[in-house]
Amino acid sequence: MFVTVLFGESQMEMFNINCKLIHFVHKLKERCGVDLTDCVDLMNRNGTVVNLEAKQLSVDLASSLLAERQHYVLLQVCRNDNNGDRKYISLLHNVSQRHPELKEPLRKVCNPGQERDKKVTSVRRGHVRRRGPAGHSCSKDACQQ
Repeated sequence: MFVTVLFGESQMEMFNINCKLIHFVHKLKERCGVDLTDCVDLMNRNGTVVNLEAKQLSVDLASSLLAERQHYVLLQVCRNDNNGDRKYISLLHNVSQRHPELKEPLRKVCNPGQERDKKVTSVRRGHVRRRGPAGHSCSKDACQQ
């Protein structure tokens, strides 16, 4: 049982989902080059966010949230400091060129009600550099509830 996660410059990694969510999320961050203290989530090809953030410390199996043999897009989760709302930033780049079928679902998730995504994100080995909108925190404490 596995899933494929898309991120970076058309990178993809396969993950076993027959493990506890807490271990799945840790390996997801580690293998995709995301800081372990950052919050991440996954979006399926239909534009549905899995909501890993709420269950990241769960001992339930990852297969309880993820569908076998499916592709997911890695998202960064940021919190609005003013009202606690979540904002998602896609960690998959060049979507329109390499994954045009994901362009519209990502736009709806990352920019609800907006025409175009104007944020700049980049993934580098070991950490994520991003520029979020004003009032949004992508800090280490953004995942704490």
